[in-house]
Amino acid sequence: MRKKIAEALEAHSVEITDTYGDGRHVSIDVVSDKFEGQSSMNRQRAVYKSIWLELQDTVHAVDAMTTKTRAEAGI
Repeated sequence: MRKKIAEALEAHSVEITDTYGDGRHVSIDVVSDKFEGQSSMNRQRAVYKSIWLELQDTVHAVDAMTTKTRAEAGI
């Protein structure tokens, strides 16, 4: 998933945490300049779109997600 998100969003960083250790619940933190000028909803939609197949099979839930530009992340 990390690679798919990074490629789709030209991400500076992607962190995926297995929330409960079961591989089915994750939290996702993405830093990408492609988020510039986008609402938080559209940012999350872009992340979900990049991992759509995993959400249909492997991952049951994204428990938390942060989406920031490099400027917002202080990078």
